[in-house]
Amino acid sequence: MAIDNPLRRDTVTVIDRVLVGEDERGQDVYEDQERDVEKCNVQPVSSTEATDDRVQVVTRWRLAGPADMDLKALSKVRHNGTLYEVDGEPGVHGSYGGLMDHTEAFLKVVTG
Repeated sequence: MAIDNPLRRDTVTVIDRVLVGEDERGQDVYEDQERDVEKCNVQPVSSTEATDDRVQVVTRWRLAGPADMDLKALSKVRHNGTLYEVDGEPGVHGSYGGLMDHTEAFLKVVTG
């Protein structure tokens, strides 16, 4: 019997870039495919601001979701109307008995 985690109440949209065929010149053709993933948790981690010639803000978030969410480094994640890039390779973590199995990744958004 699995216990629901009260911290996992967010639903995110994962956007995967999927190879769907080739064009008339033999070049790969990709398409973005969206899928909703429930039982996630998204929390802020850090924010940095560069003010050299222009203002640029990089904000990072931590995503924890189901172990079977199949998140990839090239996936994007939409949460509360903001589109995030996956920052690095997501990790899938197992636990004794499966109670704490989860996928964990850092997300980032760059503005400016």
